[in-house]
Amino acid sequence: MKKFFVLFLSIALFAACSSDDDGDSTSADPILGTWVLVDASSPLKDEFCLDKESTLTFNSDNTGASTFYLTQANCTATSSTGSWTNRGNSLYTISVPVYGDLQGSVNFSSTNKFTFTFIGGVLTFEK
Repeated sequence: MKKFFVLFLSIALFAACSSDDDGDSTSADPILGTWVLVDASSPLKDEFCLDKESTLTFNSDNTGASTFYLTQANCTATSSTGSWTNRGNSLYTISVPVYGDLQGSVNFSSTNKFTFTFIGGVLTFEK
């Protein structure tokens, strides 16, 4: 009887340990990384020097950094740090120099390209 009990207990422990257990059930946000501004809709198109490499960096701790080349600054670099928030359902709040915190939707057309649509325009970024 003792052997049967040990066998039963061993089987119960083995069944309780599943190989699909994850320590982390969340996946990395696809926006993480450094992105380059490649296009802007009008009237924003005239505010950015698109021939220069303006960047946004999104860190996993919801902080970020940006360097934008703005026409009002004679196409010299304007850098800042800030934060970002994924609000769910493709809605984000992103800090953008000159504009501050913008709320809008992010649409990933691939793992290397997304558009950020907010009141006032659309910004397109690529990795």
